[in-house]
Amino acid sequence: MFQAGVRAGESEILQKHKQLNFQDGSFLYSLTDAPQGVTYSVTGAEDKNAAAVAWAFGMGKLGQTYVLEKDGAYFEGRVSFFTSLNALDITPGQSTAIPEGVEKALGNRLDDDSSRRCFSCHMTAVVTSGVLEPEKAKPGVHCEACHGPGATHVAAMQTRQFEKGIAAIVNPADLSPIDSVDFCGACHRTWADVEVDMPADIGTASLRFQPYRLEESGCWGKGGDPRITCIACHNPHQPLVTELSAYDSKCLACHSLKPNPKGRMAAKMTCKTGTSICVSCHMPKYVMKRTHSQFTDHYIRVVRTKGPNNWVP
Repeated sequence: MFQAGVRAGESEILQKHKQLNFQDGSFLYSLTDAPQGVTYSVTGAEDKNAAAVAWAFGMGKLGQTYVLEKDGAYFEGRVSFFTSLNALDITPGQSTAIPEGVEKALGNRLDDDSSRRCFSCHMTAVVTSGVLEPEKAKPGVHCEACHGPGATHVAAMQTRQFEKGIAAIVNPADLSPIDSVDFCGACHRTWADVEVDMPADIGTASLRFQPYRLEESGCWGKGGDPRITCIACHNPHQPLVTELSAYDSKCLACHSLKPNPKGRMAAKMTCKTGTSICVSCHMPKYVMKRTHSQFTDHYIRVVRTKGPNNWVP
């Protein structure tokens, strides 16, 4: 998360690829890294449009999207870099239809609300009193992005006023299950974000919105469950664990043959197939073509060969 957003000139991808080109119909897209800055241009049959690349969003594990600045406005570039392709392609969420003219071919113009949301998820302290101030922000997701302003906390801890220091910051671990998942969903998308604001992404396109998918799980329940929140399985202060067996203990905390507090056996909650690499079956990975990447489906379920619980993007 620390590398979720960088200035375009500091992007390792753009430093490595000084010139990137992509052809879409009659439009030639070019990303050029030069000493005077990074330029994003679109050349049509009879016209050309260009803008300065101000920011690069995405650490590059899956890819990177570019925020352009032109005439005082921000644009989400229509093409992004995809690591699996080692090349450019259409940015997910943008239309694949051939644009009408170079102006529209540049990308989607971000309104004030979209700009604030976009920058807030990739940078720290970028919005002050509702005003977007990218140049004053810290690129990437830092401690204060989740824990709030830390000056009072640091000063109190340095003078050994521990209670005051702990009270001076937000601790997401104290949130209820629903609030906890919604807290992560502020950037990774909540149930409300998808169902209300992004109805076109309901279904296969929602795979990359993990909090939304998690809350669709039958075991989530009306009030949620602290054992299956985002931070129950993922430590936000550590790199993502990719070894599937590392999550077995999390699954078996609920699905085991050990007596529950009432002394009854939770046999109906156990898996009849095995007790290792649980997520490989119950949280399968799917490839999303538009993203050219694999995503783990956080909709926890028994995936059947037929029926409503089984679908492949």
